[in-house]
Amino acid sequence: MTDKSHDNRMFAAALGLGAAACFAYAAFSLHWLINASVDVMFGLRTNLTCVNDHCDPTTNSAFVDTIKQMSGSSPDMASDAFAPLGWATTVTCLLAALGLAAGAGLALAKKRPMLPISPSTISLLAIMAGLITGCVFVATKPGDPGFVGVGLGFWIFGIASVGGIAGAQLLAKVNRAPDPDLMADAMNPDDF
Repeated sequence: MTDKSHDNRMFAAALGLGAAACFAYAAFSLHWLINASVDVMFGLRTNLTCVNDHCDPTTNSAFVDTIKQMSGSSPDMASDAFAPLGWATTVTCLLAALGLAAGAGLALAKKRPMLPISPSTISLLAIMAGLITGCVFVATKPGDPGFVGVGLGFWIFGIASVGGIAGAQLLAKVNRAPDPDLMADAMNPDDF
């Protein structure tokens, strides 16, 4: 008989799915870095510069190259790490979202398979890597200090990271494969 008062399966699944949705939003958002007065928005892979209701999308690597050409002798205006870290953060966001969604699916299906690595572990590793790549992505933003600041995409990423860590831990607990009873046949009289 199971005790229903301590079954966190639904809460863990809801937290995991909510964090997965936030990671998916963060992966595709163009609002990681914004400057509303200049109408510049950066996502993890591309950016959008708007002038007089006309917006030009470019890749982040092309934007870094443009800043380097414009700034001349000032190498501090744009980092070569900016674009690759955006891609790395995209990958970690998607891995975390997939791991959390798979863990929530197992919890909702009440399955506890014996896997070499659980989806919860994949999501936790992706979140840890994403926290590093996402913060360094923001720290290496191109332009003068104060040119752009963090936007909604970054804050959703932060919420997803906190919720994802908690959700992955709960999902790991409810999805853990049952431990085998090593003493089940220990006192079999036929063995003596």
